[in-house]
Amino acid sequence: MPRLLLRLLAGVHLVAFVSLWVQIDGLIGSRGILPARDFFAYLERVLGAGAFERFVNVPSLLWFGAGDGALHALCAAGVLLSLLAIAGMVTAPVFAALWICYLSLVWGGQTFLAFQWDTLLLEATLCAVVLAPLGWPFRGPADAPAGAIRRPVAATVRAAFRVAPDPAAARPGMWLFRLLVVKLMFLSGAVKLLSLDPTWWRLTALDVHYFTQPLPVAASWYVHHLPDWFHQLSVLIMFGVELVVPWLVFSRRLRKPGVWFLLALQLLIAATGNYGFFNLLTAVLCLSWLDHPPSTSPLRQGKPSAMSTADPHLLARLAGTPIRWLVATTFLLLSLSVTARELTRSLPRGPDTPPTTVRLADLVDRVLVDPAAPVLRAIAPFRSINGYGLFRAMTTSRPEIVVETSVDGATWTELAFRFKPGDLERPPRAAFPHMPRLDWQMWFAALDPAGADWLGSFVERLFEGDPAVLGLLGEASRQAEPPRYVRLRLYDYRFSDPGTGAEWWRREFLYDLGSVAR
Repeated sequence: MPRLLLRLLAGVHLVAFVSLWVQIDGLIGSRGILPARDFFAYLERVLGAGAFERFVNVPSLLWFGAGDGALHALCAAGVLLSLLAIAGMVTAPVFAALWICYLSLVWGGQTFLAFQWDTLLLEATLCAVVLAPLGWPFRGPADAPAGAIRRPVAATVRAAFRVAPDPAAARPGMWLFRLLVVKLMFLSGAVKLLSLDPTWWRLTALDVHYFTQPLPVAASWYVHHLPDWFHQLSVLIMFGVELVVPWLVFSRRLRKPGVWFLLALQLLIAATGNYGFFNLLTAVLCLSWLDHPPSTSPLRQGKPSAMSTADPHLLARLAGTPIRWLVATTFLLLSLSVTARELTRSLPRGPDTPPTTVRLADLVDRVLVDPAAPVLRAIAPFRSINGYGLFRAMTTSRPEIVVETSVDGATWTELAFRFKPGDLERPPRAAFPHMPRLDWQMWFAALDPAGADWLGSFVERLFEGDPAVLGLLGEASRQAEPPRYVRLRLYDYRFSDPGTGAEWWRREFLYDLGSVAR
C-alpha cells in the first residue's frame, strides 16, 4: 500500500503541474497578470541582498531566475518527476524534488497559488518524503564483485523501479498520511461550528451553497432545487462525516466503512462543484487508511523474519527508521499546535462570546500554541504544516464581476471566461481535475473588489491584447484588436427557477466598479 499511495500522490502532482503549466504564461509569466520576475525583484529590495536570508524567508528556486524559461523548466521538471514516480521510482529524493519545485511555484504564483489544496499538496508531499525509501534507486548493489559484468541500462532502470518502502521504515510515514486526513476532515467540520455562522447552525448552508460556491457545475443547478429537507439532512450527514468518521478509522472494524464514507463525500463534492485537484488529492490521502500492518509478525507465524533474509541493505534501511519516527513525531507535534491555533482562531471574540469559551481558548493557546509559536513562525514560509477549513463562513449571495470591453465607447462586449458564470444561457461547466485559477480568483475579487489589487494589472493586459492572458479566457473573448475601453460591473447572480425558460442564471445589476480608457 505505501508504494501504491506514493504513485497515486505522484499522479496528483502530474495533474497539478500540467494544470498550472497551461496557464502559467498568462498568470505569472513575463507578460502575465502578476509577473513572477517583478515579484521577486520586489522581494529582493525588501529582504536585502543576503541570499540565505532571502531563501529562508521565501524558499523558492525562482531566486536563481524568475523568467518564463525558469517557470516552464520548473513545470517540466515537476511533470518529469511525477511520471518517474508513477512509473515506480518512489524514492525520497524524487518527492523532495517535487516538493521544492511546487513550493517554488507556489511562491512565484502569489495570489493565484494561495489555495488550501496547494498547501495540502505540499504537506502531503513532505509526508511522502518521510514514507519513501531514502536511497537513490540507480545506485548499484554494494556487494557486487569488482569484475562483475554490468547489467544493461534497461535492466538497471527496471530494477530501480522495484524499490519499495520497507514495512518497518514505512510505518511513521503512513501515520503521517493518516493523521493528515484526520486533521483535514476534522478541522473542515469544526471550524464551521466554531465560527458560529448561523447558516451552519441552522442547517441552511446548502440552501445557498450550490450557486454561491466559486465555480458551480451543471449538477449544482439540479441539486440546488432539491427540497429544503434534503439540504438540511445533507448538512447533518456532512458534519457526521467530517467530525465523527475521521475518528472511527482508528478502529480496525470500522476503518474500511469510514474510508468509504470519506471517499463518498469527496465524490459528491467533486460532482457538484469545481475544486481543482482538491477532491482527488483528499481521496488519495484517505486511501492511506486502507493499509494496516498484520496483527502477527513473521516470527510468530513461523516464517523467516525480515532480518534473516539475504538483503545486504536491510540493516542500513532499518537504521533510518528511528530517524523517521523522530521526524514524524516532530511533524505531528507541530501539526497539533497548528490545529489548536486554527480552532481557537475560528472562535469569534466579542462581547457575546461566553467567558468560559474565551478562557478555554486562552488555555489552549498557552499550552499548545504559544510554546511552538517560534518554530511555527520559522517554518511558515515552507507552507508544509497547515490548518484547513473551507467555507467556515458561508456566503449567502453571489456578487459577480462582469468585464466588458469596447473599441468606440458605445458598443460593449462582455468577456466570456471559461468556467466563471457570465452568459445566463450557458450551463456551468465542469473543469475537474483542472484548476482554472483566474476564474477562481474572480470569485474572491467579486467578494472584495477593493482588495483585489491584481485586477488593475489584468485590465492593462486586456488593453495590450496579450495572447497569454487572453488564452485564459473563452474563445469568444479573443478579439481581433485590443479594446480602447474596459469597464467592470458588479451583478448579483442566482440560479434560475425551474420552468422559467432555457436560462441557467438570472442576475440583477448592482453598480459599476469603474471604467478605464486607454
